[in-house]
Amino acid sequence: MALCVLLEDPSVQGVICMEEPENGIHPGNLPSMVDLVRDLAVDPGLSPGEDNPFRQVIVNTHSPGVVQIVDPDDLLFADSVRRRRPDGRLTQVLRLRPIAGTWRAEKPGSLSVTRPDILPYLAAPPGAQLGLEGM
Repeated sequence: MALCVLLEDPSVQGVICMEEPENGIHPGNLPSMVDLVRDLAVDPGLSPGEDNPFRQVIVNTHSPGVVQIVDPDDLLFADSVRRRRPDGRLTQVLRLRPIAGTWRAEKPGSLSVTRPDILPYLAAPPGAQLGLEGM
């Protein structure tokens, strides 16, 4: 419901961050939910205005269903790495990596993830008790 309200209110602008918006949604409704979230963001092909509010949407998910539906150009995979600070101490930092072959991965120095890296998001987990095979 909240997503629909945001979509219809052009005064909502800026960055919208959502954590796991798929929670509580039937898997059959994931494509509609992803479309709704995508529609919240500004259309970069049009000028911002009342019909195209200037909004950026950032979604955090662990859902294989969402990962499979979203356009690969829109995905960034997060992990943490240790980096040395200017004072020499080590610290954990968040790293966001695009999928190889997407426009984000073309940036020089981009460390992308490959399809084998994201296989756990595209296949049934080891030991899955139910699957489509044999049905």
